[in-house]
Amino acid sequence: MMSAHVKRWLTAVVGLPVLALLIVAGEIYYALLVGLVSAVGLLEYYALVLPGQPVVAKVGGLILGLAVMAPFYTMDAVAASGMLVLAFLGAALVCLAQFGPGTSAAEVLSKQVMGFFYVPFLFGHLILVRGGNQGMVWTFFLMAVVFAGDTGAYYIGKALGSHKLAPNISPGKTVEGAAGGLVSNLLIGLLFKKYWLPEVSWGSCAALIVFMGVLSQIGDLVESMLKRSVGIKDSGIFLPGHGGMLDRIDGLLFAAPALYYFKTCFL
Repeated sequence: MMSAHVKRWLTAVVGLPVLALLIVAGEIYYALLVGLVSAVGLLEYYALVLPGQPVVAKVGGLILGLAVMAPFYTMDAVAASGMLVLAFLGAALVCLAQFGPGTSAAEVLSKQVMGFFYVPFLFGHLILVRGGNQGMVWTFFLMAVVFAGDTGAYYIGKALGSHKLAPNISPGKTVEGAAGGLVSNLLIGLLFKKYWLPEVSWGSCAALIVFMGVLSQIGDLVESMLKRSVGIKDSGIFLPGHGGMLDRIDGLLFAAPALYYFKTCFL
């Protein structure tokens, strides 16, 4: 039987060229990919937090969640925030219509609304990054930094990890792995900066990379917390060797907004 390690690398070998091709092909193709990934991730999230709820609640949440992402296609983060409010109102109306004795409307509503923000709203910032100044370069920078950190944390943690980072949340994560992830973030990020982002100062770039690396690891821990709370290891089986889509994008969910706002405010 093929090991999880081999599956992990085969998925990367197949998936990364496709991702790179869609980034280069143009903003519309990349934006469609982001929307598709968000839909899968949101469904996985609802499967985690609303396992006993009817399909209509999850489908309704998916439709409203994708509506939250729609304004990102017009490069309007403010409109996306407004759509988040409208999605909450829509979810509240659905819960009102379904409310009855013994229903857990408050729990369903809160988890649905958290899903709107957690997946499509945060992930929509990848579209903003791609559509901005030097968007293709910054998108590759984002992917390179986050994926390098994930890989460094995984292998250095396996080889040298002995001190648990957050044993109540993710017993496999170690302090050594987290440090290795940040070192990998910096090595790849600064190498990328040298060749493709020469106009950005070394200090600003290093600060941005550490900021993204820390938030990426927090995103990983948040998703681990969600899985731990319901007693499962992976959010799904969509990506062999990696688990579900959420398992692959958990760091990007936090790192993409960090890059977009850091770049907008300080660069």
